[in-house]
Amino acid sequence: MQTLATILSVTSGFALMRYRLPPATILATSIVVDLALAPLTAIIAGRRGRRASVWAVAGVAFGIWSLAAVLLMRAAPSAHQPRTEPPAYPPTSHAA
Repeated sequence: MQTLATILSVTSGFALMRYRLPPATILATSIVVDLALAPLTAIIAGRRGRRASVWAVAGVAFGIWSLAAVLLMRAAPSAHQPRTEPPAYPPTSHAA
C-alpha cells in the first residue's frame, strides 16, 4: 500500500509539496484530485482539437502532469479552420 501511495502522490503532484501523511490518506486524496482533474484535462484537450476521451484517461492516470502537458500543447492543425470571408474593413455599425 505504501508503494501505491507513493506512485499516486507523484502523479497527483503531492510529492512535490512534500505531502507526508499516512498512505490511506494519500491514496484517498490523490484519487480525488486525479478524478477532479480528468474532466478539466479532457475539456481543454477537446478545445485544442485533441481526443478528449484519451486525455480524460490520461488525467485519471497521471493527474496534474497530464493537465500540464495539455496546457503546454498547441492546438491540433485540424482544429484551425480558415475564415471563409475576409473581415469587413472599416468596421461599420448596423445599429443605425
